[in-house]
Amino acid sequence: MTSIHVVRKLSIPLTFAWRELASIDHHIDWMADAVRIDFETDRHTGVGTRFTCLTKVGPLRTNDLMEITRWDEGSAIGVRHKGLITGEGILELRKATDDSCLLSWSETLHFPAAIGGAFTEKLAQPVLTKIWRGNLRRFEQSAIRRLESDQL
Repeated sequence: MTSIHVVRKLSIPLTFAWRELASIDHHIDWMADAVRIDFETDRHTGVGTRFTCLTKVGPLRTNDLMEITRWDEGSAIGVRHKGLITGEGILELRKATDDSCLLSWSETLHFPAAIGGAFTEKLAQPVLTKIWRGNLRRFEQSAIRRLESDQL
């Protein structure tokens, strides 16, 4: 099992960051490793929401079934991965100042023996950390674009 944790201070208020984070269907706009999201449930928010996510990292492509396991309105989304790679993750927002907030992303992932198990986990940890740091940067840019387009 490998654990990944990244944090970014966002130059936007928490309310705007939450609006972007809660739009699960927009996650492909800022997650470099998420190619497509297809909802399995009628609802697209809240605990129990399920979706498949086509994920691509280098040559590895997988369709993961994901289920939202935690939904703290305005602050946190937890998810469970089922598929080739299993695990759990959480995206959490905390207010920093009136005009900024912190977004943290933590995941614990398990790679099966069929794709290298613990060896692959050790290789994947720094790669995924780098990708997810970039994802948080793109998240901020995406949220700012949506905020600016709302103000036009």
